[in-house]
Amino acid sequence: MKYISYFCIMIASALLVVLLSLSSCSPNPKATTSQPTAIKDRPQTSQQTADATVKIRNFKFEPANLAIAVGKTVQFINVDEEPHTATSTDGAFNSKALDTNQTWNYTATKPGTYPYICSVHPFMKGTLTVTQKKN
Repeated sequence: MKYISYFCIMIASALLVVLLSLSSCSPNPKATTSQPTAIKDRPQTSQQTADATVKIRNFKFEPANLAIAVGKTVQFINVDEEPHTATSTDGAFNSKALDTNQTWNYTATKPGTYPYICSVHPFMKGTLTVTQKKN
């Protein structure tokens, strides 16, 4: 019985990974060749310099709690063998599934506390606290 539950979890995880991979596909070929546009409150994915780093290692976010100021950038890097995401529970940010050694940057635009999870492994949790800029 124990192995059946492991098998079910494995199948469910595999389906979730496939769905996440497919969700990043664009049905419109023009969409993949257009220039990116800046959208307020959206994560930045360019190769900008990060002010802080969160490593995803051993199915954990390290550090689990991070504080940055508005306008600062946090880089998420997956050093696990499995794909992971950084997905805020309130929809403020959502990375794609990151494979081993892939990175994703998020530039904070609004103060607040943003709990986040890995959508592939929802038991993985972290919190990003964004503070006002100091003048």
